Amino acid sequence: MNTASGVLFIVAFLPYIWAIVNHQTVPSPVSWAIWASVDTLAFLAMKKEKALNGQIIAAVAGAWTITIFALVFGKPTMGSIEWVSIVGAVIGIVLWQKTGNAILAIICSQVATFAGAIPTFVGGYMNPSQENPIAWSIWLVSCICALFAIKKWNLANALQPITFTAIEVVMVVLVVIRPYWL
Repeated sequence: MNTASGVLFIVAFLPYIWAIVNHQTVPSPVSWAIWASVDTLAFLAMKKEKALNGQIIAAVAGAWTITIFALVFGKPTMGSIEWVSIVGAVIGIVLWQKTGNAILAIICSQVATFAGAIPTFVGGYMNPSQENPIAWSIWLVSCICALFAIKKWNLANALQPITFTAIEVVMVVLVVIRPYWL
C-alpha cells in the first residue's frame, strides 16, 4: 500500500499539471509554496525518525513542480487568508528549528501544511471549477492507501497521512461533491 500511495500521489500531479497548462486549474502559489517547503521539512524529520513513506516522497517532488507552475500560471494574490497561512507555516518552521525535535517538527509541519491549504480551500469553495477534480480524487485514493500502509500508529508515522487525507477530503467535497449540490 505504501508504494501504491506514492505512485498514485505522483500520478495525480499529471492531470493537475495538464489542467494548469490548459488554464482549467488556477493553483494558489501561496498554498503550493507552503506545501513544498513544509513537505520538505516533514520529509527530513520523517527520515530522521525512520518514518518515510511513498506519499511524502511523491509530495515533495510534486509540490515543488506545482509551485513552479503556480508561479507561472497561478493567481498571485496576497490577501489576509494568504498572510494567515504564511504566518502559520512560518510559526511551525520556527518551532521546529528552535527545538530540533523531529516529532515536534512533524507536528508543526503538518499544522503548517493544513494552514497552507486555506487559500486552496477558499479558492475551491468560491470557484470549484478552478480546481481539477480528477487530481484531487486520485490524491484522496492515495491518502486512503497511505492510511492502510501505516505499520506503526504513532505521530511520526501517522500524522502526515492523516493531515493529507483531511486536506484531500475537504477538496474532494468542495470540487467533486459540492458542485452537484448547487
